[in-house]
Amino acid sequence: MIDKDTDPEIEAIRNKRAENIMSTTQSMTEPTNLNDESFEEFIKNTPIVVVDFWAEWCRPCKMVGPVLAELADEYTGKVWVGKVDVDAHPSIAQKYGASSIPTFWAFKEGVPVGRFVGAYPKPQFIDVFNQLVDLDMDKVREEMAQQEKQA
Repeated sequence: MIDKDTDPEIEAIRNKRAENIMSTTQSMTEPTNLNDESFEEFIKNTPIVVVDFWAEWCRPCKMVGPVLAELADEYTGKVWVGKVDVDAHPSIAQKYGASSIPTFWAFKEGVPVGRFVGAYPKPQFIDVFNQLVDLDMDKVREEMAQQEKQA
């Protein structure tokens, strides 16, 4: 039986996919539209991601959109911004509890590390982006392991 976590061929395929995603997103200066097929792979293979769960009819979402586009440009190569249209992709929205929008999820190294809801001004998003860049994932994993032991 092949162990999908340690098989060298599968790992090589994963690495190639990650390189492809990184090469197409590293130079991007605008948010990436995510869908049911691309969401998990994007999160898994992109170092730091802020995902905006939004809808076309949502006025606060439209207010935040340009701010996220600016930050995607300003943080190119550090923080990637993904967007999920909750009307087009309700299963992703449901999985991440995005019932009120805009909802934002932060991921680092494929791990969900934060969630916030509502339209915020640019300085607050800058704080979030900087915290994500500085976040020590060893500490996060340690805390997660302790929480699992207590459960």
